[in-house]
Amino acid sequence: MTFMNNNANIKQFQLIKFINENCSDDHVISKISIVLRRDKIEAPYYMDTKIRLSSCIDMPDNGIIHAMNILNHNRMHNLTEEKYDEIKSVIVDIFDVKNESDQVKIFKEDKRLKIVLMSKNDEEFMNLFNEYGELFEKIDNLID
Repeated sequence: MTFMNNNANIKQFQLIKFINENCSDDHVISKISIVLRRDKIEAPYYMDTKIRLSSCIDMPDNGIIHAMNILNHNRMHNLTEEKYDEIKSVIVDIFDVKNESDQVKIFKEDKRLKIVLMSKNDEEFMNLFNEYGELFEKIDNLID
C-alpha cells in the first residue's frame, strides 16, 4: 500500500475481515452502513459506506469494563449508472424485508436505499461475511 502516489488502495471489507481474523478479542462489535442514493445533482449515482469497529471487555456482574474504537472508516463513491444498478441489484437480491432482524436493518425510499449490518461478537461478524460476502466483494472491487 503506497500513500505517496495514486496507487493507494485499501479494500475496506477485506481490511475489516483481516482485523477480525487477527484480533484476539472476542468482543469486537461492528456496524456497517451502506447507503445508495440517486438524488444529488452533482453526483446522481452515489454510494456511501461507513464501517465502525469497537472492542469491549465486559463482566456479567460489573457491566462494561472498557470500550475502544478500533476503526472508524468512511468511503464515498460516485458511481456510473451501470455500477449503481449492479450494486442495487445485488442488494435487492440479497436483502428482502423478510431478512430484517436485530443484525440487519433495511431502509427503502424512492431515491435512497440504506442497509445497516451489526454484529456483537466474532461469530456474528463472520456470519455477516458468509452471508453478504458477494456484496462486500463487489463494493471492494469498485476500486482497482
